[in-house]
Amino acid sequence: MSKDPLTQRQNRAYDFIEQYLNRHRKPPTLQEIGDALGISSTNGVYKLLQKLEQKGWIEREKHKARSIRLTDQDQTALGRDGGAPSLPIVSRTPSDHPDRLRERPTGTLSVDRQLLRNARDPNACLLGRAGDDGMNETGIQKGDLLLIEEMEWDDLGNRTLAAVLLQDQLLAREFEFANRKIHLRPATPHYAEETFSPTDSDYYVIGRVLGLLRTL
Repeated sequence: MSKDPLTQRQNRAYDFIEQYLNRHRKPPTLQEIGDALGISSTNGVYKLLQKLEQKGWIEREKHKARSIRLTDQDQTALGRDGGAPSLPIVSRTPSDHPDRLRERPTGTLSVDRQLLRNARDPNACLLGRAGDDGMNETGIQKGDLLLIEEMEWDDLGNRTLAAVLLQDQLLAREFEFANRKIHLRPATPHYAEETFSPTDSDYYVIGRVLGLLRTL
């Protein structure tokens, strides 16, 4: 089932809920969400959760303090082909430890070799879930499985669609190197452009995006 795209603030709320559930095995309260996002009013948090629910990202049970359930728990059963390459689906990885990208995958997925026909090195390919809707205008939605070919940032041409780690989020962005800075540009207007020095550890360019896979 498709979902409506999230704003940057809504995406931060969703990510906090997801991480809280993974860490504590129970959903956060309104107060805990507000504290994490800097929202002083529980009514403000309530309205934010309403938007997430209306857009299809969470479900809630009325009159319960901890009643949030994510509607998009990891679903990797997309089928297998005996002769098809099996690619890792990378787990959440901090940008200052990119060596961990393949260490603990959330699963693997066999893909048609035709999807890798434009890869320079098919063995350098992996899958990762888009962490926000910053490239929604180009058809990439939060939760889509991105097919990524790992490569160094200085091997990418300007305006290449790249997969990057921004802190511990895996995102798709348009890449450009100009004025000795790396620019990571979203396509959706209410997301901000990020600019980094090539030596900054708050970001890491994984490589170029070859395509995406989506369940409906």
